[in-house]
Amino acid sequence: MSQNRRSVLGAALALPAALTVGGLAAATPAAADPGTVDAGAWTPLVLEPGITPNATAIPEVRLVTIAGTTFLQARGLVTCNLTGDAKIGRLPDGFALPTGYVRAAVPRNNSQGINACRLEINTAGSVSVFGANTGNPITWVQLDSAQTVWR
Repeated sequence: MSQNRRSVLGAALALPAALTVGGLAAATPAAADPGTVDAGAWTPLVLEPGITPNATAIPEVRLVTIAGTTFLQARGLVTCNLTGDAKIGRLPDGFALPTGYVRAAVPRNNSQGINACRLEINTAGSVSVFGANTGNPITWVQLDSAQTVWR
């Protein structure tokens, strides 16, 4: 009997999947239903002077809980002229504060081959961007890809 690489690979991938399905069937149910999603309302960030929100993509954040795990999601676009690490804003009043630093990589203007920067929220709710310098300023930051576990 002749077997090609595709059939061998298919069999190799099917075995762990079959074991996983059997393991899940025998497992104790989780405390939270994996299909449960609780999404909070989008709330605008409070921006620092010199940080300009995009008129059609206002920077906003929300907390989303999926199967018992809470995530921060952000969206929107800001324009700026950052030549160093800088605070760009803060979480809105009444928004839950993290118990530790929360970080995500977000797109920025492509300069010298660098097209991402670090977005960070500290325990006081300050939102900062890291990665700019005088030779490679950040002129805009897109927040849509920021999704991280909230603590």
